[in-house]
Amino acid sequence: MALIQEGTYEGVTVAASIYEAPSGAVMCSMVVDVGGTHLKGGICLVQKDGTLSERGFKDAQAIFGWTDWDWAKWSQEPETFAGAAVQAVVETVQGERGDFSSIKYINPPGGGQRLEKADAKGLAAKYGAKTRALFGGSSQTAVGSGQRAVGRPQTSDCRPQTKAGESNPHPHPLPSQGEGEERGGRTPPPPPAAVVVPSTMEECWDQFCQVNKSKTELELYDLWPKFIKEVTGKTQMEVTPQGWGKVRDAIGGMLPY
Repeated sequence: MALIQEGTYEGVTVAASIYEAPSGAVMCSMVVDVGGTHLKGGICLVQKDGTLSERGFKDAQAIFGWTDWDWAKWSQEPETFAGAAVQAVVETVQGERGDFSSIKYINPPGGGQRLEKADAKGLAAKYGAKTRALFGGSSQTAVGSGQRAVGRPQTSDCRPQTKAGESNPHPHPLPSQGEGEERGGRTPPPPPAAVVVPSTMEECWDQFCQVNKSKTELELYDLWPKFIKEVTGKTQMEVTPQGWGKVRDAIGGMLPY
């Protein structure tokens, strides 16, 4: 069989089935038609330690157009699952009988990219003041009669007064930082904590695969939950958008496994 140049191709399933490997992992195995050549690949559904692969289930659902998961569907003949569009990442593998083409990853059409609902409130809280300054220092919401526009806070002359209406030209200096309570000093507030920009599992997974290109799909599925647990202390089913932001930042600074 002639080698197919390594890359990403659009393909169509010829057959599909599921099986449990000796390691304990449950795989969704597919035969895919890539430009007239039939190649085999798979998606991990359950890792060898028994952890469900959320991404694997979502990818299989997207490929076959399902909104739920029913194991009984797989009792049908493998050819029943033919005709589903997929995206196949093809690689060249060195075997005992020479090099051959194989599918490294199987993704839904378009690479499985999904748009998440925007965190509008979180972004407004983080960037609202800057955008108000950019657009003239006023809120974009209409301000009715008797309401003050939200913008730069009003200030007043807070200098000590001597006589009525006369400002003291030489007010007492404020105590220096670190002079303690003997002179009325106050401990300065701690600096604000760094804000983590939210992310998604899909963004983190794609970045994780890019950093660890030398790993096989099964190796990546094995390392993925361990890395998430190490960074967040949670399973991937429990990670919040802020948690995925931490995972993304950790991947950005990690070395390949």
